[in-house]
Amino acid sequence: MSIRAVWILAIRIGDDNAREDEGTRTLFSKVYPTVERRVKATEHDSYVQLADNASFVNSLVNKLGLQTTGKQFIETRDGCKHIDQKPVFEVDTVYGKVWPVLVIQQYGLLYCCLPMVEGGSHLRPPLIKISGLSAGFSLLLGMADFLGELPSTVDEMHPKLAELYYFVSQAAPFGTPKDTNPATVRDIMTKQSPALTHKQPAWKPNIYKGKSSLYFAVKEQIRAVQYDDLKVPNVWDVYGTVVCHAELEHTLPEVSVNLYSPTHSKATPPETLVTHPCVQAIESASSVKCKLKFTPPNEMFVLCQYSARVMHLPIKGFYQMKEKENNTIDLLVQLKLNENLKNSFSHCFVNLPFFNRGPVSVSECLTSQGNLSVSTADPRVLVWNIGQKFPSKTLEVILKATLRCDPSKKLSSLQQDEFCIGNNCYIQVYFKIADYSLTNCNIDSKTVQVTPSIKYKINSVTELQASDYKIWNSHGDAVVGFPVPTFLTIYRHVP
Repeated sequence: MSIRAVWILAIRIGDDNAREDEGTRTLFSKVYPTVERRVKATEHDSYVQLADNASFVNSLVNKLGLQTTGKQFIETRDGCKHIDQKPVFEVDTVYGKVWPVLVIQQYGLLYCCLPMVEGGSHLRPPLIKISGLSAGFSLLLGMADFLGELPSTVDEMHPKLAELYYFVSQAAPFGTPKDTNPATVRDIMTKQSPALTHKQPAWKPNIYKGKSSLYFAVKEQIRAVQYDDLKVPNVWDVYGTVVCHAELEHTLPEVSVNLYSPTHSKATPPETLVTHPCVQAIESASSVKCKLKFTPPNEMFVLCQYSARVMHLPIKGFYQMKEKENNTIDLLVQLKLNENLKNSFSHCFVNLPFFNRGPVSVSECLTSQGNLSVSTADPRVLVWNIGQKFPSKTLEVILKATLRCDPSKKLSSLQQDEFCIGNNCYIQVYFKIADYSLTNCNIDSKTVQVTPSIKYKINSVTELQASDYKIWNSHGDAVVGFPVPTFLTIYRHVP
């Protein structure tokens, strides 16, 4: 799990007129001689030494096709026989082929490293068996998070890059990544942690010093597709993420928390639950109660992710659109809020895209609530802003409109959907509700326990959001996914 070398490059992509020193700049580079000696002893006659920085970076940029050679056909890079394994590349240098070079892009810069392959890279083991790739990927992401977004005019003399050398020496001493978490390494660099009286685990080498607090955020999302077709059932799924940030003054505090309020009779238990490695125990005293015990790291982390099945859609609707003569369109949209849903939105609006027709304009419009306008970002999309609440009596909103399209105006710069022609179209509903979840998953502060007992402040937030909520036109075709027929699974082994 060692790294031979690491680089950070600033590249002006696609600038053919830029000089080589302008187009590509090496902001950071570090080679580990101790790892190189190990590689040489492992590879023997197959060992390929690293070229100098300028030569290697030029070869890498050509391999990625980010400069003028990117417009030229190179058989070894662009040919059909070339096997693409992005983000891992094989780079041709003056000394031979170097593999596996890991390259990721973060904040407009290229972060690259060359992991050591145990047993020798000339054997070309499967990528999944090279542990150095995972370690290198973690190191590169840690470096990117440590630097953050730098100005476009940054050079190798920037103060942040000077600090990065110290960061790398702490995160990966002698080329072996140990702890690449920027928050932990930064604490070590600044020496803000108090003197340790007990041995700390490697994943939490520092103790927090300050006012103790706990923060939980439950973010639940729903994806849904509605067809208004008796032959095609509507489908939807609910999934959520619980984020935690624990700042607790103790060596190894243990936190226990219930994901569902034990007094809530309408809670929906999760079908799947994936927890962070720091979770030590999961207790389920009933069908809805789920208790987690964990020792939290210092930084904010995802405590768990879950999926659940709910019986009813939060917003049910139908969409009817028909094309008429002279490039006009008549449409009708009707949405009804489920009576059990909280009728208070942070935002609620509907996007009505019309692909392959040019820009659209509204000739006539009648809405029971809200307003209809053309999107400022895309002239093919109408936006119906419903507001923050449905009518309390009917829980229903209606939109009727007549539109006019102008297909003579080509919008080549915007991406088209080839399926959405004629009456094939859909609308997309976006909404967000604070302090609410469909599964009634929430963090009850009264059930949170910290061991050993200390004073702390707790804050928790919950929100429900539509991530992909589509309603297809009743008068057109729709994209539908069907399960594999039973007879294919039964007779698949019959010769």
